Amino acid sequence: MANWPNIVYVIDDEAHVLRALARLIRSASMELVELSCLRGLLKIPPLDAEECAISDVRMPDESKLTIPRHLAERGTPIPVILVTAIADEETRTKAERVGAAAFLQKPADEGELLSAIAEAAAARSGAQGGSIWHPDDYR
Repeated sequence: MANWPNIVYVIDDEAHVLRALARLIRSASMELVELSCLRGLLKIPPLDAEECAISDVRMPDESKLTIPRHLAERGTPIPVILVTAIADEETRTKAERVGAAAFLQKPADEGELLSAIAEAAAARSGAQGGSIWHPDDYR
């Protein structure tokens, strides 16, 4: 059995993408919170270390490459899996630099996405209380 996070936050401004990801995540018996923007995630009380976020990179309100920084500043560094329709090398490099747990191209393969969620949860569990992102990385 996979090591799933307690909650998966899915952030995407496209309703059909949210529905598809929600269906996949629920099929794996994970709890899900659907959000249409980064501000929605930041309004949630401090997140638990055993949670995970999946976010589109390009959305109207702000680049989702900033999610790790925002979460680290709040003291709630959870794994973030970034997905994008345009997976160019520059964006992939930036995603790696900000500490994305995974970077996948849309439409993401279901097995690949579930594996990325399980790997992010396992890496976080094994972090021994360490953080995935450090706020000093963003100064």
